Amino acid sequence: MRRKQPVVFLGSEGEAAVVAPDLAAFLGLLADGIGPCEAASPYGPVTDADSRPHEDLKAVALRYAPDRRASAPAVIAAAAREFPDFGTTVMELCR
Repeated sequence: MRRKQPVVFLGSEGEAAVVAPDLAAFLGLLADGIGPCEAASPYGPVTDADSRPHEDLKAVALRYAPDRRASAPAVIAAAAREFPDFGTTVMELCR
């Protein structure tokens, strides 16, 4: 079975986070109006109140991942659960 790959954010200031467990979930994140930088922000979790649905991206998400609809906070939480040590691992490789 082919394993799905996570979508990650590597920022210019040392940010390193998994923002979605796979591409289908990432499409849903974008459809909610949340980009990778917001999803990886160290300044607090993304909430449902942060959602700014984008109709064109929602259409893309529904076309390519119709069975994978989840809120942005749920996508980010799933990524964090599945890859809890990603940021630490990246930082250890950079030394």
